[in-house]
Amino acid sequence: MKNILLKIALIGSLMMGIVACQSVQTEKSYTAEVNENGVFVDGKPFQILSGEIHYFRVQPAQWRDRLEKLRACGLNCVSVYMPWNLHNPQPNEFNFEGLANVRGFLDICKEMDIKVLLRPAPYICSEWDFGGLPAWLLKDKNIAIRSYDKEYIDAIKNYHKRLFKEISPYYCNNGGPVIAIQLENEYSTYGDDEKYIKFLKQEMLDSGFKGILYMAEGSPIYSFMPLDIEGVWATATTFPILKTEEALKKLNRNKPLMISELWCGQGYRLGVPLDVIRKQNVPNTLAELDGFLARGGHVNLYMFHGGKTYGFFNGALYNPPKRPYTPFVSSYDADTLVNEAGDLTEKYYAYQKIFLKYNPSAIKYTVPPASKKKCYGEVVFTKSAKLSDNFDNMALKTVKSQQLLSMEDMGYYYGMINYKATIPPQVKGEDLTISKIRDRAWVYFNGKFIGMYTCDDPEPSFAIPQEGGELQILVENMGRVNVGVVMADGRKGIEKVLIRTKKHFGWEISSIPFENLSGLKWKPVADENKNSKHTFYKGEFNVDEVADTYINFDNFTRGYVWVNGVNLGRYDCLPPVYTTYIPKEILKKGKNTIEIFELEGAKAFSAKFSKYPIYQRKDKRVIMK
Repeated sequence: MKNILLKIALIGSLMMGIVACQSVQTEKSYTAEVNENGVFVDGKPFQILSGEIHYFRVQPAQWRDRLEKLRACGLNCVSVYMPWNLHNPQPNEFNFEGLANVRGFLDICKEMDIKVLLRPAPYICSEWDFGGLPAWLLKDKNIAIRSYDKEYIDAIKNYHKRLFKEISPYYCNNGGPVIAIQLENEYSTYGDDEKYIKFLKQEMLDSGFKGILYMAEGSPIYSFMPLDIEGVWATATTFPILKTEEALKKLNRNKPLMISELWCGQGYRLGVPLDVIRKQNVPNTLAELDGFLARGGHVNLYMFHGGKTYGFFNGALYNPPKRPYTPFVSSYDADTLVNEAGDLTEKYYAYQKIFLKYNPSAIKYTVPPASKKKCYGEVVFTKSAKLSDNFDNMALKTVKSQQLLSMEDMGYYYGMINYKATIPPQVKGEDLTISKIRDRAWVYFNGKFIGMYTCDDPEPSFAIPQEGGELQILVENMGRVNVGVVMADGRKGIEKVLIRTKKHFGWEISSIPFENLSGLKWKPVADENKNSKHTFYKGEFNVDEVADTYINFDNFTRGYVWVNGVNLGRYDCLPPVYTTYIPKEILKKGKNTIEIFELEGAKAFSAKFSKYPIYQRKDKRVIMK
């Protein structure tokens, strides 16, 4: 009997031990934390080796390919911004489909066991229009963005209600891949509102997230005094690793060090040749990175794969008088490890050698092959449509207003805005002056072209006839500033028109956002279209086999391009890039349609395809094979 009781007791003890072990395992599963001993995921030490990919800059059908290349490079995490203005384009209007389908992207990450560092705004920078903030915020001229301003906070809360439905199922504590969430972005370079950051922290906690919260501070971090928020890991965005490492040690005290953006490439700025952009000494950076990782550091490459900025979402730099207005181009290739079309660069193999040292199990992953490229010859534009002939078809909103209104006032935030006014007779000929053009304006008086002006030019002023007449000012939004305190003054259009010292009242204002080109009335192309401003052109080309390709607009000056109705962004005669990447996912076998809106004028009515991108390097063009 005693032996039987002893066996029962032993079995009971074993069962309790198993239950206890299961309890410990349950407690540690689906967790992510950072403390004085390091980073831990599911209770195990974890070194963050991450690369940045933006789902909204990559065709959804390409997501898996890019993530497979990331994993094969030796990386175990992907870092990803979420642009508020893409997901919430109008108040109470939300978009999580197509390029905005963050769930689809996170599903693939979960399936592939790639952990996610999620950067869900409100502000992302990212060379993206208005740093990701929705332009409709600027309709309130008193709003204080990126602060604990009531109107701004209420807008964030409304967005978060919808956002959390999309992302909370993917939190690590819900069995998902998201182990870390960033609060704001490089905030110490913009403001010092601690209450605002604490609000964002509480929003994430209230949404149910139980992983790592972190802030990414702008470089050079040692030049700023970042906010010290309890429970929030301080990381840095940087290029020089060693100096940043020393600053992070002081800031984090006993916590591990994380470079949340190691800049291995830069966004391409309009008018800046490739050589000026490519400043990084790759061997030196790799040596510093190797040492940093050996000392237990954590890193995210910005970018791993840039992709392209579709539509009108490119941002801009502006810091007068030091820096003129400089928009970013639609290509977000950014000189990274994986180029715009998903091909591996020399950098990929150089960085892969480093990362496989610290994540050797990734050697088992194979790198997917490069996509096939094709040259589809030459496309001839056979139809044209002048904006002036199609104004009523393209203007989505026209209002009468005593005061000048901005794009934001009108509720349409991209494309162009047109101002018309009847200038009354004057006592004598007076000078008319236009103030604060944002960003490029074409001015006409009584149908005569006066000139084209940008925000960097002196305020245009010209004599008007004594009898008065009709004034027209057509203004293009070239991209809102995405970084610095100047971004708060991001309204587009013009601010005022003066006749000598008098302010003119009485305007007809039209929004032309180019959301749909179906209303255009096409005519056959004629020689008279050459050098014609603000003209649409349409052509067709045949595809025998669908593949990635590029197109070169050397016969044109600058404008926008659509292929099969997809807005591929801007093209321009200025460097650094002369080709527009066309992913195979938007092409189809047989007849394809291309439409462009040329702003300045054409030399000829054709464009050539290419298998490779063409860039400007110093004083010559190069084909990047």
